Amino acid sequence: MRDVVIIGGGLSGLAAAGELQRLQIPYRLIEVKKRLGGSIMSEARGGFILDGGAFAFHRDDDWTYLKELGLTESLCPVYDSHNRDLVAFANGSQTVIDTLAQGLTGTFIHRMAVSSIGTLDGQFTLCLENGLMWEAAAVIVAAPARHAERMFRTLSPELSRGLLDYGYDTITRVSIGYKKGDMPVPPRFPWDVAIPFYTWTDAPQRVPPEHVLLNVGVRMLPKAVAAEAIVQELHREIKAQGQPVISRVDYWADADPLPPHLPNFKAKMDTLKQLLPAGIRLVGSDYDGLGFAERIVAGQNAAQQIGAYLQP
Repeated sequence: MRDVVIIGGGLSGLAAAGELQRLQIPYRLIEVKKRLGGSIMSEARGGFILDGGAFAFHRDDDWTYLKELGLTESLCPVYDSHNRDLVAFANGSQTVIDTLAQGLTGTFIHRMAVSSIGTLDGQFTLCLENGLMWEAAAVIVAAPARHAERMFRTLSPELSRGLLDYGYDTITRVSIGYKKGDMPVPPRFPWDVAIPFYTWTDAPQRVPPEHVLLNVGVRMLPKAVAAEAIVQELHREIKAQGQPVISRVDYWADADPLPPHLPNFKAKMDTLKQLLPAGIRLVGSDYDGLGFAERIVAGQNAAQQIGAYLQP
């Protein structure tokens, strides 16, 4: 039996790989970046834990998956501009990625992209950007819609057209560390549509003693404005004292999808998924929702459905 190919090594792709492995179904995973996790990235530096992507989450989100991953004690409190009850991963959001990837024994191909998906002699075919063609018994596409759209142009033109107008918010995520007393608590930014959110924490798991970590979403492309200039502008906006102890600026072109916030999102995605040929599944934040639990469950369900498809 030819193996299953997973396209994308984010939350959903890794969850799918883990479930295929549990079902003893051989798989290969293709990831265009040199690392796993997509926009979920954490860095330990100067006593701080900095997240390059998703940082704060609602405390009442579905956290049942943490028990399965052995991460039930992994959350710490976060405060935000809208007085919501939020939490963050004490060791960074990448903790979930690292835990999902741990123990996976399938084949992982990094720095490679899929140009298109087709069929040949009853098998799925994948054209890779290096000109090679792979055959696959089944395919799980866990790539963002803006990339998946071109993969399906030949195999399912109607599905491709349905993903063509998929939109993303251009949010740059900025982390700034301060000594306590240098940053006003709570920080106050002047109202501006260019700053959709900001959160902060002084949890000892995330910051050194007597420090605080600020995380700000900014609608500004770093290629248009230097990263340090963004940090200094935010520093002036909240009237902080001294200088930041540490900072990090990240921009991911497809990390903030817009359709999941729309009321008809699920119905539209269910309709599009019905256009998929048997043996192909489409999963990820662009199709299943932004919550970690939703994306992990979607990946696991996709693997189970592929397992059923491959039964004699």
